[in-house]
Amino acid sequence: MPSKEAFFRQVGKRIDEIRQEKGLSFPELANRATIEKSNLVKITKEGKNITIGTLWNICKGLEVEVKDLV
Repeated sequence: MPSKEAFFRQVGKRIDEIRQEKGLSFPELANRATIEKSNLVKITKEGKNITIGTLWNICKGLEVEVKDLV
């Protein structure tokens, strides 16, 4: 099992991959997920620790299930 920090980075990377696959900009996904763009960038680029609620919002914005990110 990866470290907690490695897991957060992995999830952030996957969010960014799906965002790009769907042709969404950071502002577009942030708007869909009802989170600040700066937080989205920190999640995807720095592996910021997030709440389950934020993860759910991002999944909703990407139109994917949580299992698609882990």
